Amino acid sequence: MVSGHSNGGIIAAYIAANGGQNVAGAVLEDPPVFSTEGEGWEESFAYLDTYKPLHDWNHSDKSECWESYYLRHCLWSQLYMPDTMPGLANYAQKQHEKHPDEAVQIGFMPASSWYVFEYAKEYDFNYGEHFYDLSWNHGLTHKEILSAINVPCVYIHAKESVHESGTCMCAATREQAERAVSYIGSNCRLIETEDSDHAIHTVHSELYIDAVNSLLSK
Repeated sequence: MVSGHSNGGIIAAYIAANGGQNVAGAVLEDPPVFSTEGEGWEESFAYLDTYKPLHDWNHSDKSECWESYYLRHCLWSQLYMPDTMPGLANYAQKQHEKHPDEAVQIGFMPASSWYVFEYAKEYDFNYGEHFYDLSWNHGLTHKEILSAINVPCVYIHAKESVHESGTCMCAATREQAERAVSYIGSNCRLIETEDSDHAIHTVHSELYIDAVNSLLSK
């Protein structure tokens, strides 16, 4: 069994399509199908919140740390915390300067809002650049990958969410998810969560486990 979340869902799809008898089934957990090959990419949350700021920081003088730059420029701060975020960004920069070899921590905020900084020290920014310029797919189309899957699959989709600004706040729209499932064919079942939280395996763990178990039973 192979399972992948987000970008890993596309990797899981590729393994399912090319793994031969080594793969018995796949769970594709909210993969960014079609958007990460250019379809509505520059209007997506992932592009505006992460990959555009990452690209801009990567090509800046890096006078402030990535964590501070991200907080200052990420989309969710502009949408929901425009007055608060500059102060948090300044705090993050001071934390970085005090402890340059440690992950930035903002102890007075919930860990869920800054836990990703734990991985910033190990993150390969070239990986992000390949998503920014859409070269990550190496010339393969998502349609080609999905259409080549012959093993049983479950596609778990986080419910579609679009901000009033027009930004797609989810990894894939409902139409994109349905199209992905149609390319896989009758071997694939689509499940949609009741909200748009992307981390399905943590927020909707029972649904995720049920999806895995449904394939094991086959």
